[in-house]
Amino acid sequence: MSPTDAAPRVLEVVGPDGCGLRVTFSWDDDRFGHEIAYLEGRLAIVCLTAELGREQDPWPASPALQQLSLTELQSGRSSALLVGMAGKSHWSQSIEADAATASLTFDVACRVQREPQWLGSRYRTRPGVWDSPAPDVRIARGGRVELKIEPAANSLPSRIENAGPSLAIAPDLRTQRFPATVRWKYRIAVRAATASPSGVVV
Repeated sequence: MSPTDAAPRVLEVVGPDGCGLRVTFSWDDDRFGHEIAYLEGRLAIVCLTAELGREQDPWPASPALQQLSLTELQSGRSSALLVGMAGKSHWSQSIEADAATASLTFDVACRVQREPQWLGSRYRTRPGVWDSPAPDVRIARGGRVELKIEPAANSLPSRIENAGPSLAIAPDLRTQRFPATVRWKYRIAVRAATASPSGVVV
């Protein structure tokens, strides 16, 4: 997809029970942004919106991505592949959809020349959603389901935390030597609600 093509593009995954997730990519000034919505039949609730930076930001809130392609992997799973740069840093991100678990796995990497002031992925959350440190939320009809955000399997250490209206996912930089390629992976999945949710979306 070229930056001049302003039409939003979509990556969607729906589980066997009809619930799922949708990522909508839109061109925003000089890079792609995205939002993540919970799906249940015709219902779509936007839960997370990526916070972006601008050309003058060497350490943007989320990866600076200027090229996007949607493809199908050999496993039959749908995926999105994105690349871009900000300052002297080069970014890549893949998002893989898994219908068996109604989940999306984000695999992000950034090649940096020096220790960054900030590196990670930040999202704005739907008002009133995240009310505790746990990065999960009860959503949709009757609060029967939750969105769970966690480090992906076999991923390097990272932290996931919320601060007010923002959710931050960041790699552990304590053991890094620079220049370096820093990588972080996280998984967003739909699951049955637990007894003590973080918040409710109505």
